[in-house]
Amino acid sequence: MPAKHRILIMRHPETVANIEHYLSGRSNVDLTDKGVRQMYRAIDALVAWKPDRIWTSPLSRCRAIAEEAAHYLGIECRVVQNLQEIEFGSAQNLTLSDLLERGYDFPWKFDEEGRSLPAPGAESFESLMARGAAVLDELRPLEGRTACVTHGGLSRALIGSALHVPVNSFWNLRLPNVSSQVLTCDGQTFTLCALALAPEEVMGRMAHPELAGTDVADNFQK
Repeated sequence: MPAKHRILIMRHPETVANIEHYLSGRSNVDLTDKGVRQMYRAIDALVAWKPDRIWTSPLSRCRAIAEEAAHYLGIECRVVQNLQEIEFGSAQNLTLSDLLERGYDFPWKFDEEGRSLPAPGAESFESLMARGAAVLDELRPLEGRTACVTHGGLSRALIGSALHVPVNSFWNLRLPNVSSQVLTCDGQTFTLCALALAPEEVMGRMAHPELAGTDVADNFQK
């Protein structure tokens, strides 16, 4: 079936936690100077992509982009709780070295049965993937274009759930700040069409669609 829905998944700009290497999770953290510059690039990319609706994490590092772009476009900006970052529990605000001293690691390790082992009070990878699947269930029946402004962990969960990636390997994606991933949906199945696009690449593809090329599989629609 041909795609009837295109979904842009954008990660937030660089934060102080990103460069100081601590787990900020669901707390609001300041953007770096670089992150502020990225924010404006990201807003331009969202506006160029011309979504019919924008969904955002409730955290400020995402809402700053989503609400400004939605205001410019005159469209809905919906805060979606399931788009917020992983809950780190007792690991909140710890560096990776702090976490190791307490006998944990991040990404979470797995037990012999393949289940993730989060720090006390933290969200498991299974729960994170379930949240991603819940967002996809809401996206599946929609048409047109939806932009989701979210976090690195939730972006991985969305892509992992869409492609049925095992929970012990879905984290093996490198998604830079303000990079965009594009999924399409035919009402049932999701397809990954682009990964780690810089804001300028999003704008370039909108101005010049031929840059994206054509998948020969598009010629064999059922």
